[in-house]
Amino acid sequence: MNKYYEIACHSIISSYGGIGSLIETPEGSMRILPLEKWPFFINEVDGKDREKVNSLSVQDPRLIYRLKDNFPNLEYLLKIPANSTTHSGYKVASDTSLISAELFPQWMFCPVCNRFMQHSDWRHVHRISNLQGSFNLYCPCCQMKSSKKRKIMLEQVRFIQVSESGQIRDFPWEDWLNDKVPDAQNHERHELSYRSSIRSDNLESIRISCGKCKASTSLSGIFNPPSNGESMRTVLKSSNSVYFPGILRSLMIPISRLDRNNPPKSETDYRCYELEYMVNKATADDFSDEDPIYLKEMPSINSTISLISIRTLSMAMVLCSYSRISPISPGAIFEKGKSMHVTKAGEYTSYLPSIELAGEGFLLDFDDKAIRKWYSIIKKQDDFWQRIINHSKTLNNFNPLGGGVITDYALYKYVLLHTIAHLLIKQLEFVCGYPASSLSERIYCSADYHAGIMIYTVAGSEGSYGGIVTVIENGDLPQLLVESIDKAKFCANDPVCINDSSVCFSCCLLPETSCESFNLLLDRALVINEQYGFMAQIIE
Repeated sequence: MNKYYEIACHSIISSYGGIGSLIETPEGSMRILPLEKWPFFINEVDGKDREKVNSLSVQDPRLIYRLKDNFPNLEYLLKIPANSTTHSGYKVASDTSLISAELFPQWMFCPVCNRFMQHSDWRHVHRISNLQGSFNLYCPCCQMKSSKKRKIMLEQVRFIQVSESGQIRDFPWEDWLNDKVPDAQNHERHELSYRSSIRSDNLESIRISCGKCKASTSLSGIFNPPSNGESMRTVLKSSNSVYFPGILRSLMIPISRLDRNNPPKSETDYRCYELEYMVNKATADDFSDEDPIYLKEMPSINSTISLISIRTLSMAMVLCSYSRISPISPGAIFEKGKSMHVTKAGEYTSYLPSIELAGEGFLLDFDDKAIRKWYSIIKKQDDFWQRIINHSKTLNNFNPLGGGVITDYALYKYVLLHTIAHLLIKQLEFVCGYPASSLSERIYCSADYHAGIMIYTVAGSEGSYGGIVTVIENGDLPQLLVESIDKAKFCANDPVCINDSSVCFSCCLLPETSCESFNLLLDRALVINEQYGFMAQIIE
């Protein structure tokens, strides 16, 4: 078993990875531990002076001010260290730049002898068996029985338990056997075995047995909700519901005097300042080499949509918390009773893990007056209004406006902008050299006049090679926008798609790494419908 595994920095803060998440390695899944347990933190950060820690941090004072309400002691956004390995994973380039993880789940079984116990018990068996070397996840029982030192790799069990409050634990296998077989003898500990049929892979074919009392039961019903009121829920360790990171993204732009004196209370306010900054900066054409974002104003697509090329951008991403079972809303920092902190210090931490990324993209700035005028005309139509009602139900568990004022108009505008962004990303995939999974969206929407879409890519996904900027500055985007709307009028799953949800992977859905709202709040009909579709009216 390798002692070290190399993980890309952008994988530690991503839609699928981060503190508290499970990452896969050749030997099994590992759970990333809190920040204070990392050798990087212990050796390079803890107890060091301000100058030293600053050199290891992302410099984004605007983002720190944004986080102050939830983390009053926050001072540093620590960069995830590069953890390079050498000698096939047995050594590292720097033993002070490491993150820590532990094997999880702990329960493991041998596919040959079927013994089933926790990792610590396997290590104990290895130690008392007088086998050479350290325990390396090979079954010690099979090694003892074979004169040729047969090596059988232990396998992790697939089932774990999580709760809506963010807790995670191993499945209680001994309790399961006792509950399913009430007349099983009451041992101090069962001597468990784990067997599955080679002819079937359903839960009924997997059996847990005790070698002492001979009690045996299948895993049928293991996913049923607990009847005793317990909050823990059984899931597969590979399930998407095991981990949802609470990530904030921030364009690294200068902090305003208003932000210093009165930090924005919502993600909507925070983003709207970015939109205003980019529009004003591009219009003024006032740039220097020190600016973290380099913009160029382009000819407007039409009277409703202005276009800005983002030649370079710097973005900070910070992991604030995480949840399980269901995600927190975009822009939310921490939700009590649902989120878990990424540091042992919790809300009083001085540090949060982050990364700094460079990239490129473009900004579409919509004339809010045109959207508002169109909304006032078509909101009286029954079919349109029913769609708005359906989308408003999503807000009960998921608020993309990040605490901003939620009106019917703001919701309509968000769904509209969000859908247009998805259609554009699908079309850009064919012409700019990036797969859809490496393109991302950032929606600027408020109940007031803000209405914008930023589509961008950052280094660490597929890199940033100038493909988007080339398309924009060659003047190709207006035609691409027309083509994306034309393609959206037809879907391989129509008429079911357009009459039901109006979105599917054939027409509108994207990889979840690209969508900031988990592919929710999308409606193709609001864009292309001949009667009330917004884009169908402004694009000839």
